Amino acid sequence: MAEKGISKYEQAELPVFQSHEEAIDYFEEKYGEKFVFEESLDTSDGTCFFYRLIVDEEAYIKGVSDLNSTGYVGVEFMKSYQPIRIMENGSIHIAH
Repeated sequence: MAEKGISKYEQAELPVFQSHEEAIDYFEEKYGEKFVFEESLDTSDGTCFFYRLIVDEEAYIKGVSDLNSTGYVGVEFMKSYQPIRIMENGSIHIAH
């Protein structure tokens, strides 16, 4: 069964993070293994870290398996997680 991601209201209630480490500590404590690192990218504003908050574990696992075996994913996979970007300075952006 799919869970819901972080709503805009919940995002507005998040603490202000002073660093990437502070932000990931919060998300890892709150969401555990459902909060997964994807990749990082150096930008002119510092390093940007990309994470996924898994909201439908079954669809996510199937999607990763399909991606690895066929190179393609379905819409269900794209809806199975919520992208979260965290900058080095702790600022966050959550896709809704």
